[in-house]
Amino acid sequence: MTKKVIIGLIVVVLIGVGIWIALKPKVEKPIEIGVPEVPGVEERMAGYGWSVNGDESQAVEEAVSMMKAKLEKSPDFAFLFSSIGYGEEKLLQEINELLPGTKIYGGTSCLGPMTADGFHVGEKASLAIMGISSEKIAWGVGGADLDKLSPREAGKEAVLGAIESAGKEKTEKPNIVFITAAPGMEETILKGIEDIVGKEVPIFGGSSGDNEIIGEWRQFVNDKVYSNGLALAVAYTDLKVSYFYEAGYPVTEQKGTVTKAEGRIIYEIDGRPAAEVYNEWTGDIFAQQLAEPGKVWGILAEATFYPIAKVLRAPGVEPFYLAVHPLDIRPDHSLGVFADMADGDEIVLLHGDWEILLNRFRTTPMKTLETFKLKKGEGLFALYTYCAGTMLAIPEEERPKMSLLVKEVIGDVPFIGNFTFGEQGYVPGVGNHHGNLVNSIVIFSPK
Repeated sequence: MTKKVIIGLIVVVLIGVGIWIALKPKVEKPIEIGVPEVPGVEERMAGYGWSVNGDESQAVEEAVSMMKAKLEKSPDFAFLFSSIGYGEEKLLQEINELLPGTKIYGGTSCLGPMTADGFHVGEKASLAIMGISSEKIAWGVGGADLDKLSPREAGKEAVLGAIESAGKEKTEKPNIVFITAAPGMEETILKGIEDIVGKEVPIFGGSSGDNEIIGEWRQFVNDKVYSNGLALAVAYTDLKVSYFYEAGYPVTEQKGTVTKAEGRIIYEIDGRPAAEVYNEWTGDIFAQQLAEPGKVWGILAEATFYPIAKVLRAPGVEPFYLAVHPLDIRPDHSLGVFADMADGDEIVLLHGDWEILLNRFRTTPMKTLETFKLKKGEGLFALYTYCAGTMLAIPEEERPKMSLLVKEVIGDVPFIGNFTFGEQGYVPGVGNHHGNLVNSIVIFSPK
């Protein structure tokens, strides 16, 4: 056999072996016996449930069962938001019986709460709960009674109680603070919290709401219900905490300076009666109320589309426009508002429509992802806070889109939301503030 023939045979054999290997049926790896790593278990650290049942016991059982079905184990902590219409003490009693040892934080939401499943409004009442079960977060809760303490002292007492509840020392600063307070004294409460944790710890949340601004709001801490109080939660964690806080209205060219104010009344803008200036800025749409002043909540609905904004400036950052909601025109033509104002405040007029307000359910989460470099679906869970006034300005038939827009941006991430009478949030470089007609989202995610 010649050398060329031998080489030819070798080539043919190699080609044949290659073809056999390529066409050989693939044998699956044998299944390994044991407990494999469960992919995505971290994503199940949070679960939510909800109910529109008007009976406290049945509503709690439905919501808690739904929540537990989405969790690996019983939660360490839970956000709880309900509409008015329940007996709140019984509500908390039922929840604590089903979730012994779970720390509870929350309060009432205007009309009802929201989850990733939708906006939940019942004939009588509704509730939603989101539980968190994770060794990666140390939660603490605290409360204070505003009938017994000054707002600043209440802020101190509540956050100190929450820090102790988390098993931490006063010197250990939480990564974030959540707040649900009765409306009215939010700025001073924030100062009390900052007296303990400092100004750089983000504080997020909203003032508890009812359906008609008649004081039926409540705040929840474990088994305690406040009617004029403060509920507070702190979180210590190595997880990434992302957030955004905004009003989202277009800024108009109308601007001025507050030249006389006290508390939540603006008396003068640029040396003139505040309501007269405001009416001119809005194109005379409040002329009738100006001619017949003094009506309680007299301009509340229309002013939702024409907020005043305090211009907050800090070195190295863009100006932040903190929306403030005008509520009435007074006999002296001063302007009542829902946030504290001071002489020298720089202000501008904002203007929007219901479509802009609805679109915030998309833009605010989107800005959070962009700011903190998150991808869709990376979140573990989220809390959404949205102004009740802006929600009520959205046509009822459009409200089912609210949660859909959030999900469109953040993906399949458990979240809970409430509708509030004032919103608190942190703006990098500017600090913690109380505003109106504002919304925010906080997202926890892996590092």
